Amino acid sequence: MGEAKRNPAYGAFTTVTKKTMVKIRLDFHRFETEFAFYNIQDYFDMIEGQLDAVRKLEEKKIPQNPPPGLSEEEYADWQSEISWFEERYERDFPSKVRYSFLVLLYIIVETRLRDTCNEITKRKNLVFEESDFRGSAIERVKIFLNKAVKIPACRQETWQGLKDFQKIRDCIVHTNGQIEKSKKPKRIKELCTKDIGLLDDAGTLIVKREYCTKALKIAQEFFDQMLQAAEFGPPFQVVEE
Repeated sequence: MGEAKRNPAYGAFTTVTKKTMVKIRLDFHRFETEFAFYNIQDYFDMIEGQLDAVRKLEEKKIPQNPPPGLSEEEYADWQSEISWFEERYERDFPSKVRYSFLVLLYIIVETRLRDTCNEITKRKNLVFEESDFRGSAIERVKIFLNKAVKIPACRQETWQGLKDFQKIRDCIVHTNGQIEKSKKPKRIKELCTKDIGLLDDAGTLIVKREYCTKALKIAQEFFDQMLQAAEFGPPFQVVEE
């Protein structure tokens, strides 16, 4: 058997045998970050699948066409059932599920941002930390990265997408999706006109599946650019002989 040695900073393993040296390069921090996003993607697919299944079950309980011979009162009851189903399973429940997903995604983003900045401080032996700066979590990270990495770590459109995601999350958490009561109602209304999966339904923010996918993609792109600029190692094993 060979002897394995690890570089604690970057998670690089070097295994020495009698005949050859094998290097397995694995950056644990980057791996954990990417795994967190892969994991929440699977979670999102699962809850959306469950929502679709429940919707189909409930839809079968209601005749999609009015049965013959209904009185006016019975016809009104049937219409009411259809409207209730559509309100609940086409609008209300899906949006609530996606609210919860976006809040969870933001928690992961904010946690990994803080951890990544701390990791950069440690690896580069910096005398400052992300917490030394003022502003929102994203604003502090931007200042920190510009100072620590010496170059803007992410493209402008990625920064803007992340900032807009923060505004959507704040609207959900602080006002339960009531756009006018949020801190940035004008920007949220603008986003609702951009065909990205957000709707303004009489002042209530409606989140469609497309925006959840977009927000996750923005977060992944942000971390990819940041970790690359900060010279983190590969997230997966690479064997060199």
